[in-house]
Amino acid sequence: MQNIIQIEGTPLSISVYSVKDKPLCMHEAGTLEIIFCLTGTIKFAYAYEEFTLNAGEYVSVDRDAYYLHSDGYNMCVSFYVDLMWFEKKYPNIKDILFVCEGCAETTMPYPTVYHDRLRGILIALLKFILDSSVKQDTAKITRITESIVDLFVHHFDIVFFHSGRTEINEEILKRIQEIYAYVDQHLEEKIALDDLSAHLGLSSSYLSEFMRKMSIGFRQILAYIRANKSEWYLINTNYTIVEISEACGFSDPQYYYKAFKEWYKCTPKQFREKYIKQSQDNMVYYEPYVIRTIVDQLMIEHYMSLFLE
Repeated sequence: MQNIIQIEGTPLSISVYSVKDKPLCMHEAGTLEIIFCLTGTIKFAYAYEEFTLNAGEYVSVDRDAYYLHSDGYNMCVSFYVDLMWFEKKYPNIKDILFVCEGCAETTMPYPTVYHDRLRGILIALLKFILDSSVKQDTAKITRITESIVDLFVHHFDIVFFHSGRTEINEEILKRIQEIYAYVDQHLEEKIALDDLSAHLGLSSSYLSEFMRKMSIGFRQILAYIRANKSEWYLINTNYTIVEISEACGFSDPQYYYKAFKEWYKCTPKQFREKYIKQSQDNMVYYEPYVIRTIVDQLMIEHYMSLFLE
């Protein structure tokens, strides 16, 4: 049975499964996965954190390595979005990092109106795909998927996680996304604040203060994106810490070690040892129609909760 079902002519694929152990997975830039727990509970682990997804809860993952585990019955669906489909609308889409933890176990503010909106869209999208009376309307599925991408770009950019904000002015958010994109695109180079300010047509002093107020500061952004990039080398290569530090643009291994530990609360070695061991594959995949009743019940529960609580 095919594990991931591509909906032809759209930027969307889905996978329906139950999990005891899902082995380590890591996406290339340009792919967004949303893991939705339909029934039961699952443990989701990424960035050296682990938390529980209960029925009706979801989490997004883009470039972080992750794995899943469960000791009981569950049913899940993963939505895979090809972000590059929307590159014309969002030129920096490949460089944006997202954080969307639609679950109770999170340090982010939850639930927000945007979490509720996304949950409703995901359930409705599944209902539309599963409805046997509806032929595959690729244009509508693409429009719905685009509305999901719009939510992520405007409300689940990683800057919300870094700044602790739930709302950011659109023009300011666009500028911050340009900053992150520039850093991501020049990651392996020596990047100075003057280079970035010249690229944006701003003074260095203004840009420094802007980044400090609206996000986490220039040096911290550099450190975070480089540490995040190092996940790939830790998982997929046998490079030494010195080699990974150089590949990700850190000035020296000690700085890499310090930055990684600040963001991941563990050392690069601890991260590598924990994640590369997650190779056990104990999954059962299903045809989407088996979750039709579950989706109908989730839709009722979602809208009852939305309008009556």
